[in-house]
Amino acid sequence: MLDFARYSLLASTLLNNCKAIHLINNKDLLKLGLFIKASYNKYIKAGSLSLLILGYSIKVIKRGLNSTSSLSLANLLLNNVIVIKGFYINIILEA
Repeated sequence: MLDFARYSLLASTLLNNCKAIHLINNKDLLKLGLFIKASYNKYIKAGSLSLLILGYSIKVIKRGLNSTSSLSLANLLLNNVIVIKGFYINIILEA
């Protein structure tokens, strides 16, 4: 059994520019009130593991982008976020 609590990058986020589905390991990181529980057993494959999808939501990364209209930072809104408990790292995928 893997010890997810001891993994040093558990709270980190990885940017991948190949897909348009995002993986989050903790639903507390998502926008409140928008979590939709998965209605049937669906899994994501990661190496030899099959990880159960708990649900779907939206994530906002505050001040995550440089704004083109000013010198301030803009919020990054992620749609199509999948929640997978115990996934080692949060992955943001760019389409």
